[in-house]
Amino acid sequence: MNMKKIVTLVMALVLLLGCGAEAAVSSNSNSNSNTASGSYASEKNNKQDKRYEKLFSDNYFNYYIDKKSAKWIACPDKNDEYIIDVWVKLERIDEANARSLAERVNDSQYTYQGKYYLEHYYIRPSTQQIQFLCELEVSGRPDNDISQRKYNVKNWEYLVPESVEDNIYQAVVKKMGKKPGSKGNILESAGDFIEDVFRIAI
Repeated sequence: MNMKKIVTLVMALVLLLGCGAEAAVSSNSNSNSNTASGSYASEKNNKQDKRYEKLFSDNYFNYYIDKKSAKWIACPDKNDEYIIDVWVKLERIDEANARSLAERVNDSQYTYQGKYYLEHYYIRPSTQQIQFLCELEVSGRPDNDISQRKYNVKNWEYLVPESVEDNIYQAVVKKMGKKPGSKGNILESAGDFIEDVFRIAI
């Protein structure tokens, strides 16, 4: 084999090795990028899971309690009575399925922005009544600039058995446990309770 052929073979081998190394670096970079995107999505979903806890489902929606904001407060017109202040998240079952699929696919180029609803209620265990305050339709992040009904003693509603409101009432009361001052109530901190009573009393 003459020198010219040897040089040609060596150059071809160098080019092949260079292309292979570049492809490996590119593949590793994409892998790291996808892993980072997946980790961020997983972290975001874990935060949502920690905030909302499922109460129940019906034929159309999944219902969740917002554990971070749910609390016992003194009833505005009866400071010796306690009611539950709670936000409930409603997610359509088809939306929940789409979100679950998006999480499984874990495509860094696709971010699922589902629509859901937030409903604000006062719940009155002593009389088994519920008071609706507002509903928000949310796509992405909710807006804090909302308008809702003020507390009104005339707005208390008795429960119709097996209605959505009845199911929400039963599930929330069970989840919240005993009222403040009762042994075993684990969802109400003393600091939050004192702050709420002081705010309402003023």
